[in-house]
Amino acid sequence: MRHVEREEHFHADHVMGLPGVLRGRAVGAIAATAFEEPAEQAAFVRAEAAARRIPLTRAVAGEERRTGSLTWRVLWPPDDAPTPDGPNDASVTMLVRSAGLTLLLLGDLEPPGQRELARSPDASALGAVDVLKVAHHGSAYQDPGLIRAMAPRLALISVGADNPYGHPAPGTVAALRAGGATVLRTDEDGAIAVAGTAKELLVARD
Repeated sequence: MRHVEREEHFHADHVMGLPGVLRGRAVGAIAATAFEEPAEQAAFVRAEAAARRIPLTRAVAGEERRTGSLTWRVLWPPDDAPTPDGPNDASVTMLVRSAGLTLLLLGDLEPPGQRELARSPDASALGAVDVLKVAHHGSAYQDPGLIRAMAPRLALISVGADNPYGHPAPGTVAALRAGGATVLRTDEDGAIAVAGTAKELLVARD
């Protein structure tokens, strides 16, 4: 099976594990944001792709792909988006559908990008999602309107234990729970796997 590897943006915590992701897998392409900052990490991704002769492509809103029963659509960034203030608001954001489940993966998108995403035609037509991968490790920088609009049943926060940034922010966790979401976080729950259908979510924790 060939894979498409996604680089949401080029911050080190998102790209430095790329060699391990590629190891032992047949990867047909690496799709990344067009905003190549920080330059050193973007160059690292280009070098890793070139060394393995893997095409490096640009992910833009509207792109759709399928592998088996799993489909995904890129919601952000749009092709004509203005240059963002930093890499986070250039994060590739995707809507994934599998077995009747909808999963929204926000990368590190911050409130300006989240607000623009919420106003986009794709997001406006989406409605509630089953699973939300919370932006930027659950930091305090979230748009409350997007959280309310997405109304996830399950919110996943990828975050390191005892990190120096205070992630996830208590206010973010509280807002998600107030909207009815079950919140799971990797610093407390370990590795998390989600399966099931639109009627029943199944979660396995390490």
